[in-house]
Amino acid sequence: MTSAVSQSSVADSESEGQPGLLLLNGFSLFLAHKELQLPIHAQRVLAFLAIARQDGVKCSRQAVIAKLWADSSADHGHGSLRTALWRIRSVHGSLISAGRSELALGEGVVTDLQLCRAQAARLLAPGGDLSVEDTNSSPLTGDLLPEWDEDWLLIERERLRQVQLHALEALAVRLRNLGRYPEAIDAALRAKAIEPLRESVHAVLIDICLDEGNIAAAHEYLRQYTSLLWTELGLRPSPRLLERVRGVSRGPRQ
Repeated sequence: MTSAVSQSSVADSESEGQPGLLLLNGFSLFLAHKELQLPIHAQRVLAFLAIARQDGVKCSRQAVIAKLWADSSADHGHGSLRTALWRIRSVHGSLISAGRSELALGEGVVTDLQLCRAQAARLLAPGGDLSVEDTNSSPLTGDLLPEWDEDWLLIERERLRQVQLHALEALAVRLRNLGRYPEAIDAALRAKAIEPLRESVHAVLIDICLDEGNIAAAHEYLRQYTSLLWTELGLRPSPRLLERVRGVSRGPRQ
């Protein structure tokens, strides 16, 4: 199910009369805040072109067929693509930019994937102020078309997961430096949900707790991570992480 936050983000970014495409947590296509319906083969073409656009490339028709209809004959693949393009154009003419040999997502189509990656790029860029809109960590979450069983999506899901993970961690650090501890913890916990074994995320959580004087929470996060790391991998936290809480008073001895 697509989140209300994702829908709102895309809707706010749409120009009047321009479509919005949601790919995180499921496929949805909107025009003027109205959801449009497409058959699955047309959805697959739009999703493939939206993912390709994040790398700034156009796709040859042959490349689309090879990915989406790899198990079909050449004639069947070309026929399926023609049908999908006809269905897409029948919904809205600007969804696809088509040449004789190349296809691309229409320039005016706004996607939540695009907005997520743009926010991540700003958060990961060195220096610069933290804008108000970038403090919202919700657009940095969500799985890429999780219900689709597509081999070509596997590496794209991992690429997005890594971008989200690093961006959320960077956001947590920036918020911590601003003294906005509840928001920083929220961003760090979202990163932890993506990769529970990532030590740097736990280090950020511990630093936030120590900064706001919550020593008990810092020790609890360290205890949880120590237990998880040992259970899953048979490893101990690094000395650098342990040093973060070493020497912090635990209170008087009983």
